[in-house]
Amino acid sequence: MATSQSTMDFLLDQLSGCGPVTARKMFGEYCLYFAGKPIGLLCDNQLFLKPTTAARALMHEPLDGIPYPKARPHLLVSADLWDDRQSLCQYVRATYDALRDVPPSKPKKPRKPAVQRAPGGAPALADLVNLGPKSQQMLLAAGIRTVAQLRKLGSVATYVRVKKSGLPASLNLLWALEGALTGLPWQVVAREHRTSLLLALEHLQEMDTPSQHER
Repeated sequence: MATSQSTMDFLLDQLSGCGPVTARKMFGEYCLYFAGKPIGLLCDNQLFLKPTTAARALMHEPLDGIPYPKARPHLLVSADLWDDRQSLCQYVRATYDALRDVPPSKPKKPRKPAVQRAPGGAPALADLVNLGPKSQQMLLAAGIRTVAQLRKLGSVATYVRVKKSGLPASLNLLWALEGALTGLPWQVVAREHRTSLLLALEHLQEMDTPSQHER
C-alpha cells in the first residue's frame, strides 16, 4: 500500500516547527530530508528514520522496521507517536545531527563488467554480467543492439526506452542493467542503489511528461 498524500501532508505539518524538513515523492512513497540531507523514508504510511544511536536513545521503546523488501532495518516511528510534535521533532533533529557528523565515505571504484572480447572485436550484450537471454531480447526489441548503445544511454534511460516499447519489464531489469554497466551483481544494486536509481528514474519520467501548459 503506497503512502497517501494526506499522510505525507500531515507529517510535514507536524514537523513544520522543526526546521527545513522536506519530502520527495518516489513511486508512491517518500524520502524525507532535513536541510537537504536524506534522513528517512515514509513507506506504507509509516515513518522510517535512518538508524542512529541518538534518536534511538530518545525513544521509550525503540522499534526497528523494514521500509521495503530487502532494505536495511530502519528506526520505526509508529503513527501513534506523530501527535507529539516535540518528540517527533527531537527524533528528526537527532537523526540529522548524527548523520551530519558522519564524514562521507570514499566512493568505491565500480568494478569493470566481466566482458570477454573477441580478437579485434567489440563486446556483445551477451558478454555483460546480469543480462540473461530474456533481458537481451528486450534490449534488442527496443533497438539497443550494442554495448556502446547501452553505455551511452545508461541504465535508467535504457530501462525507460524498453518500457516505452511496450515490453513487460520489471524493476529487476533496471537492477540488471546497472549491474551490467558497473560489474555489480543485480542483488547488490537492488539493495544498495535502489533509492538513487528510482529517484533518477522518476526525474527522467517527469522530464518526459508534458506539463499542463504544453498540453
